[in-house]
Amino acid sequence: MLVEHLKKTFADRCRNNPAYSLRAFARSLGMDSSTVSALLSGKRPITLKTAMKLIEGLQISDPHEAQALLVETLANTAPAAKSKVAYTEMGLQTAEAIASWQHFAILAVLELKNFIPSDRSISERLNIPLPIARECLERLERLELIKKERNSWSLTGRNMSTPDQVPSGSLREGHRQNILKALDSLAEDSVEIRDISGITMAVSSARLEGARKMIQEFRRRLAAYMEGGKRDAVYRLNIQLIPLSKEKK
Repeated sequence: MLVEHLKKTFADRCRNNPAYSLRAFARSLGMDSSTVSALLSGKRPITLKTAMKLIEGLQISDPHEAQALLVETLANTAPAAKSKVAYTEMGLQTAEAIASWQHFAILAVLELKNFIPSDRSISERLNIPLPIARECLERLERLELIKKERNSWSLTGRNMSTPDQVPSGSLREGHRQNILKALDSLAEDSVEIRDISGITMAVSSARLEGARKMIQEFRRRLAAYMEGGKRDAVYRLNIQLIPLSKEKK
């Protein structure tokens, strides 16, 4: 389970460095020490957003390992009273939520200030057809990630439950959809509200792991900066570092 992985990583670092502190560990995860302490002690449940952040912070780069930890952690937080059939159906919906960009965009738009999140306003703000927006909202409600009060939606903070297996291509599909959204932005959005740039390099492949860490640190700093002000828009950051040359045989 992810929390056990978290405990083991912290213990290993303390053994290697007796002066290593919880504050340093939390800083490496991009989280505050009180949150990490509560997670380690089991006093705070692991939500989907927290689980994804921990997997990133622990630098679990193997997609199969990351997916297995995510599934196991969230499955263990599922309500025990659910039947096997309902549990399986929930798992399929969860896999769909993980794969589709609309679901995470809806969760993000619910964090905006001075935004009244009705079905129609969410559809218009995210440029999602109203029937699809309603379908996603109903699915997120069934997953107990959001709730509806009168005509307004809000986050519940509840964990999502999954079965022992999810489609192996779900994470790839999510990346594919977000890359396609970037292509749409390139064609439709003005340069004043987007930034798409890149650089082609002749590199030392031995430094790839260091590059991953630098990208990870940059994402965290940028997210902290962007989320620090008044939240009035939903953005997605994609960073692609890909090889253009083939390995010599």
